[in-house]
Amino acid sequence: MILIFGAACQPTSVPSIPTLTTTPRPALIVRPTQMPRPVTPPPASATPPPPPTRAPQPTLPALPLETLAPEASPLPEGIFWLGQSTEGRDILGWRFGDGERQVLVVGGIHAGFEANTVLLVNELIDHFSGSPGDVLPGISLILIPVLNPDGLARGREIAGRFNGNLVDLNRNWGCEWSAEAVSNQGEVDPGERPFSEPETQALSQFIEIERPAAVLFYHSAAFGIFAGDCEGSGVSAVLAEVLGKATGYPYGEPFSAYRVTGTAPSWVDSLGIPAVDVELSNARETEFTRNLAGLRAVQCWLLGNPAVPRCAT
Repeated sequence: MILIFGAACQPTSVPSIPTLTTTPRPALIVRPTQMPRPVTPPPASATPPPPPTRAPQPTLPALPLETLAPEASPLPEGIFWLGQSTEGRDILGWRFGDGERQVLVVGGIHAGFEANTVLLVNELIDHFSGSPGDVLPGISLILIPVLNPDGLARGREIAGRFNGNLVDLNRNWGCEWSAEAVSNQGEVDPGERPFSEPETQALSQFIEIERPAAVLFYHSAAFGIFAGDCEGSGVSAVLAEVLGKATGYPYGEPFSAYRVTGTAPSWVDSLGIPAVDVELSNARETEFTRNLAGLRAVQCWLLGNPAVPRCAT
């Protein structure tokens, strides 16, 4: 299905478009073999890896793993390899467009436990594969459907939140990292030190090399957009506003349900790059339409709302 954008982008009064970095972009490592689908979960008959013994096991709604690997049309842009997970699974990304201003989208940080974020980024991959013109001139869109493939293999349970070392990857980043970390399920392992995990090492190196203009990390299901904020920088507040107005998610308030430390958007914010956590409203639906509208609004904002039809006010 081809979606036609109809809503207007943010007006030209939205301030603080990030400064464009013009450093030449190094070549990405492209797999020479046949392109895989966005996610390759294990077959239903496979024996899943054992969950961590210390993690509680609440009952969650069933989400068939086969839905995490929808049939995808041939991808017109390159698929590239960022690195491997703790258990040796590939971490892959897709690039659409060739503009200088890059928007990075990351799903599956908490992987199987928040599997609808993987589904959402897969849907975005399918959409931009079929409608590459929805990446506006001057923009590159980089989509990473699952940063934590080890957690995805464990499925829809608490164990699926963590990587192969039982570390919470959204507590393993370099801004305000703490050896004591929690989630809404209780205490979690933030790793032995910041960037101790191969998944956070791979993505942080990619971000430092590529210097995207904006980074969106998807989670579920706190229903809101939460700006990265490393030591009160304020760099990410406008990105949260742009997304909030376009998607209808609440924005403008810090996350307050419990104390979070060592998060990905706050570390990206510390680099002077706007970054947010986008929390879906529930743990099952992808809310694709509103998030596609949000990506379009971010593109228009980064371009300064030029006089092109899809960014006209």
